[in-house]
Amino acid sequence: MSDNALNLLGKNMSKLSELVEKYPLYIPILAVAEILHIKPEALRASVEQGRCPFGFCWKLGDRMAYKVPTLAFVAWITHGTVMPT
Repeated sequence: MSDNALNLLGKNMSKLSELVEKYPLYIPILAVAEILHIKPEALRASVEQGRCPFGFCWKLGDRMAYKVPTLAFVAWITHGTVMPT
């Protein structure tokens, strides 16, 4: 892999690390969408359709709520290769 590619991957891992430090339990949908370079509406639709392996949602009356557990997101995006020490 080229040095440039390794540098870009390193920057992405730094962003992920910052996200985990800022949101250790649950990551807001907006922050996850930004990391994935998609619109928040698209991420919400994926969660609602059950196609998002790291997030879940529920409906109470007319309102929807969404959760993305930090551990589930990190495991998904890294394929479980990042292990806490």
